[in-house]
Amino acid sequence: MTTDLRIHHSEQGFSPRYVREAAAAIAAAVAKLPQTAAAKFRQFEDAAFAAEAAAGAARAKRDEKLRPVAALRQAVAQSTTPHAANIELLAPELEHAEEVFRRFDAERIATGAAFSGIQRALEALPPNARFVAVESSAPKKADTLTGIRETVAGLKRDIAALESSAPTIEEQEATLRAAIAQRGEAGRPRMDRTGRLKITDGSNAMAAALAVACWLDPEAVLRRMVEDGALREGGTVPAGEKTAHLATLRAQLFEAEVLEEALIQRDGGSRRNDADPFAILGIRVEAGAKRRAA
Repeated sequence: MTTDLRIHHSEQGFSPRYVREAAAAIAAAVAKLPQTAAAKFRQFEDAAFAAEAAAGAARAKRDEKLRPVAALRQAVAQSTTPHAANIELLAPELEHAEEVFRRFDAERIATGAAFSGIQRALEALPPNARFVAVESSAPKKADTLTGIRETVAGLKRDIAALESSAPTIEEQEATLRAAIAQRGEAGRPRMDRTGRLKITDGSNAMAAALAVACWLDPEAVLRRMVEDGALREGGTVPAGEKTAHLATLRAQLFEAEVLEEALIQRDGGSRRNDADPFAILGIRVEAGAKRRAA
């Protein structure tokens, strides 16, 4: 006889991490949220608990329908004159209960995931973080969730491509020169108290030889390393411009995600698993006064 795992199981219900692990930190962060963001946080919290309760109730109803079916199946399996028709009569009710439970459980998972993502983001903030409410304009009539998500995906691709782009040849050469100079300092000969010459990097013969070469003729080491292919194909965007461009792209991405959340509020729809929790709350995070001064 097999055991129906659907009625012989234990499930880990939704239990917010901030209650178990970081109640003080979460409470402090929520207390500093702008009024609209704090209200939205509470809405997510209430929705998560409501979804958990609804899924639990649907599970109980499903199990109530499941038990007689399971008992009948057991009787059929053990009987020499089974009456499988009894199971067929009860099966539609069970299937309906299963479908209701799956729907509520999917809502529980989605709502819990969104709330947990917001909690984790707040937990990760430094104590001196401060929040600024984002003033977002209402979405236009022509704006759609599909369209804005295409924009979000495009911006993420642009950011990833720029982040992974190679430094310019000049920057690579400067990095290589600095590395050779650093190794050369370790290979600079010094006389100890006994009158013997020593170098800092004397861990092994090969390391010592390289360090001395970098001190003795850094340009020759650089030239030979370049000849051996130490520099890869250079990028076209200098580091300073790359930093500024990334900041612009990230700002545009945040604005797009704020608009995405506004469209969800207006038209409905599910949130992406990787949606920015702060865009969902409608806040921008800034470092506190001490952090900015540093």
